[in-house]
Amino acid sequence: MTLVNTDNVLTPRRNAGSWRSAFMKMSISYILVSYILASALSPSTLAAAETDTLTSQYSKHITCAVYYRMVAGSFKRQGNGILAAPALDRMNLMITRAKILGEASGNSETDYLSDWSDTLGVMTDQMNRNYDNIRRLKTRYQNRCKALNG
Repeated sequence: MTLVNTDNVLTPRRNAGSWRSAFMKMSISYILVSYILASALSPSTLAAAETDTLTSQYSKHITCAVYYRMVAGSFKRQGNGILAAPALDRMNLMITRAKILGEASGNSETDYLSDWSDTLGVMTDQMNRNYDNIRRLKTRYQNRCKALNG
């Protein structure tokens, strides 16, 4: 059993000027928050944030398109072409969305193909160039890509 010293709990620990100190801290916090919000909401910052969001979404869609391509390839390799069809449909949807996002953020077709190739190389390395290891990709990307599908 742990004993608690109740004398320390009941005694207030305030200085005479603590309300002034608290007021000053709140005032400084208010000024800092106001400055941060004002600078964060400037038009140039919003444009940069929007571009960053487009770039982030573009990257996610490319990644999921390649992921679905790898899943479809795994199904085809196992002789389950029927199971590959939904993955190919999702892949095509992700490709379409990625191209739209890429155009909106100023990427060309060459940029898209380069990004596709880079992502494909990364995923191929992640499964050690063996479709039997597709589980590694599913563990990493399946939930992320399902969220983008909706």
